Amino acid sequence: MGLTSLFLFTLLGGLAAGAYVFDTCFNRKREGDRPWLMPVIVVVLFAVGLIAAATHIHSIPRAFEALFGGTVNFGSGMIWEVVISGVFLILALVDMVLVLVKKASPFALRAVTAVVAVISMVLMATAYINVYGNAVWMNAPATIVSFVAGDLAAGLGLYAVVARADFADKMLRNVAFVVAALFAIGAALEIAAFAGAGESVIAQVIALVCPVAAAAVVALSSKFKNNGVVSIVVCVLMIVGVAVSRYAFYAAGAIL
Repeated sequence: MGLTSLFLFTLLGGLAAGAYVFDTCFNRKREGDRPWLMPVIVVVLFAVGLIAAATHIHSIPRAFEALFGGTVNFGSGMIWEVVISGVFLILALVDMVLVLVKKASPFALRAVTAVVAVISMVLMATAYINVYGNAVWMNAPATIVSFVAGDLAAGLGLYAVVARADFADKMLRNVAFVVAALFAIGAALEIAAFAGAGESVIAQVIALVCPVAAAAVVALSSKFKNNGVVSIVVCVLMIVGVAVSRYAFYAAGAIL
């Protein structure tokens, strides 16, 4: 599968981690008629992403052998990425099981899991900045900001849909504007990085337009009668922006 597997991992894994962060920030308690839905979605998305990442070396058993069959280099960014990702998945799984069984989970558990989610998103980006010979990947500001901000933007969109959030809420609106701005900055940095490396910037321009459009939709959300439609549009725009940006990022490294 080549780098397509890593594309799926960072796209799905980052989406899940970002959604978990905002679910924890906006909801101290798991309430409503579907308190289990968010943790289930997060676990499924992240697990699928990890499985995809394991196929990067063409075999899930070989992935475990590569990680644990010999001396582990804890100085490797990829090792830490895998370790922290595994910790996040385990914590999210515990959260999911508790909610399915008890209809609730401790906020302390969710807070710790959210912190691990943020660390996981950062490590997904930093794993690439030491890949020598690839000017696009080694551009640390562009890679880290675009990855982390993109994951948060997509995650916020997914959270809004699953939680049936209303962008009329001032806090949510402000967070959406900030996240969209950060994602746009990341895309702008990627445009500069791609141009500097002689790569096409079309995909990154599209990625830049997506959060700007999403912010415009949020700003005009009061004009729409159906808040669910607004959340879906924002979610789609953010995920499309991240997917296009991320695909171009990996395409700049090798043939997918």
